[in-house]
Amino acid sequence: MSETNINEPSGQVQNTIPESLKEKLHVCESICRELEALSDHPECDVDSERSRLEAAFAAAPELPPEFAELLRKRFETALKNLEFASAENARRDAAFKELTAEIDALAAAGELATLKELEQLDKKCQRFAAENPVAAPQISAGLEKLAPMRERLVAEAEREKAVSAQADQLTEELTALTAAEDIAPLHDRKPAIEEAYAALGKVPAAAARRYAEAHKLAAVKLARHYETLDLARWESYTLKLDLCKKLEELSQLPDKEMIKVSKQLQEIREKWKTLGSVPKEKSEEINPRYLELTRSLQRKVDDFYSHRRQEQKQAAVEKQKLCDRAAELANSTDWAATANEFKEMQKTWKTIPGAGAAEHELFAKFRAQADIFFNARSAVLAERDRKFKETADAKEALIAAVEQLEPGNVRQAKNLRGQYQQLPPAGRDEHELRRRFDAAMNAFFAALKDDFARKEVKARELAAELEQLAADPMAGHLRAREIREEFHKLSCRTTVALERAALDKFGKAFEAARKKEKEDMFLRLKPLALQIASAWADSEAALPDDAALEKFPRLRTAAKYIAALREGDPAAAEKLEKQIASARSEHQRIIAALEEISSARQQEPLSLAAELEAAILGNFASDKAAKKKQAADPRQLQQEYLNAGLLPLQELEESFQRFDAAFSAASVKK
Repeated sequence: MSETNINEPSGQVQNTIPESLKEKLHVCESICRELEALSDHPECDVDSERSRLEAAFAAAPELPPEFAELLRKRFETALKNLEFASAENARRDAAFKELTAEIDALAAAGELATLKELEQLDKKCQRFAAENPVAAPQISAGLEKLAPMRERLVAEAEREKAVSAQADQLTEELTALTAAEDIAPLHDRKPAIEEAYAALGKVPAAAARRYAEAHKLAAVKLARHYETLDLARWESYTLKLDLCKKLEELSQLPDKEMIKVSKQLQEIREKWKTLGSVPKEKSEEINPRYLELTRSLQRKVDDFYSHRRQEQKQAAVEKQKLCDRAAELANSTDWAATANEFKEMQKTWKTIPGAGAAEHELFAKFRAQADIFFNARSAVLAERDRKFKETADAKEALIAAVEQLEPGNVRQAKNLRGQYQQLPPAGRDEHELRRRFDAAMNAFFAALKDDFARKEVKARELAAELEQLAADPMAGHLRAREIREEFHKLSCRTTVALERAALDKFGKAFEAARKKEKEDMFLRLKPLALQIASAWADSEAALPDDAALEKFPRLRTAAKYIAALREGDPAAAEKLEKQIASARSEHQRIIAALEEISSARQQEPLSLAAELEAAILGNFASDKAAKKKQAADPRQLQQEYLNAGLLPLQELEESFQRFDAAFSAASVKK
């Protein structure tokens, strides 16, 4: 406040103020200015300074009333501003401490922290930094500690998103199967969906809830479907008894098996969820038993992992000591002693339990120091080892060449022996290489003696086996094909006639069996087709059993359409008509082909003169066409006729008559 303002209490400017009054005014104004300045310096002892200035203002010289009132109001206003600024500073400091504490707590949480918590903390820090720019660098520095955690949580969130998408896909499939009327696809596909879901591992809660709801609905539908099947409930009860027995067995396993126990416990829980309900009189027995066993086993698993974490901490301390000792030995040149000590430390490392999350870092440190020593040691021994390796490689190549020698190549075997004897020793591998080379050479020459006798014995055994297979050629035709290949590989000259006789005998037996099988099927076709056609014409007539139509898929489909038509299905008639139209075309095509074959076989063959004349004129096209037409096989057409489909009763009888006549004429050999 300027002197001019102070000297204007009544709105009139006073130009003459006594020097003594000016000094008093200056003292009071100085006190007010100091008090006002305290609001901008929160780092000082505000309470002490305020007390001092209050005492100084109270002890200031007495002023005239008009000046005293103005300065008193200014002093009080400064006091209020100071109190407000102190409160704001305190609030800001508390907020800063709270944010710092939250950052430290989240950093200490480690694996327990979540991305949502981190994002919420980021927002709070951004708001605080915007309101308090001075503290922004400190807040940013604090958040930098959370950068690795943020990267890990973002990666986990991406993984959870991908897992959620896969889980939702399984949920949609399960929901669609549940909504379908046919229960069979749900029953058949549900275990595979559950296995695929279990393979996802930990699934985010929202996706897990959606899957759980879909899974629950599917289980409910299946349960309702099987409510009438008491056998299924007893089967479920038996399976649950087996699971409880398995839980009891797991509870007896030692602590070292707890990792496997934990996994199997989860599998049992998942398996339990997939099982249906049990008989009512058994539900109060099996469910409490299962709950007690799982809770008891879970407590045992939890205790194991708690003890394991303590064990990992102690292991980390012991392995750090080994890392320190390895660092001391890394630059040693006492190759033998230091190498032995490193090997002993490696053995000791293996006896110490794992150090958990610190295991990878500790092992990397230990391995790095060991690599420094062993790399230096390897460099010293490299030249000697290089020469030994060159010789060993050359001898390995000679051994491989001997092992790959073709039977009877004696000259090459002697040449390889001479090359081996000219090579220098190969160090500590020399004895083993020499033993292998001699063994390969001995095996080569021994094989020359044994190979021929072995082939002959094997060929005779195969021929005898083929003779036995001829008794049931349809069951043994695959093995007969393998025996033919083995004959070819053996190439035994002394058993060629025996092999040909056995193969010929089996071939004739196989052709006869195939012919009889086709004839039997054709004999079964007629009565079945006529029975279905009669059932179509007469709704009271019985349809054949589904098992009898297993080898005739089109007849079985027609029988299903007729059964559906009897039950009032309007779509069945249209489907049946379409199938009959297709069958009519097939019947006509096959019979026409057979009649064409029989007609061609009734024609007189070209005379030799006519064939020569056709050849001279270059009329090869008609000859090729005739050969192409004659290439059709009546047996193949008979096979196609077996599944040509259903016709109305009268048409079917006529088709059978035409087919029998045409097939008989076409099958007659010229």
